[in-house]
Amino acid sequence: MAPKELKALILLMDHREGLFGSELVGLSDGYLSRGTVYTLLERLVQKGYVTEQDVPATTSYQIARTKHHITGAGQKAVHDYLNVMNLYRAPSLTSGGVPS
Repeated sequence: MAPKELKALILLMDHREGLFGSELVGLSDGYLSRGTVYTLLERLVQKGYVTEQDVPATTSYQIARTKHHITGAGQKAVHDYLNVMNLYRAPSLTSGGVPS
């Protein structure tokens, strides 16, 4: 899993109500950019990790927006990835930081 995918998915896990792309950019402290977040989200939708919800405009001067939600498959992908990373780190931690 790419680091930016992981960051977006973790942010979505922390915000069950869903997030707009611009909110993901703001919450990422500069890690995700406005220029690439929508391509990233589309890739996550194609993988089945994220769903989209159209949010209609509430006033005449607004435009409809898309809110993104993590799916069960997305949550599983994050948990599986983090579990694998912990397995790889565990031997070096138990041997005093020196890989065997």
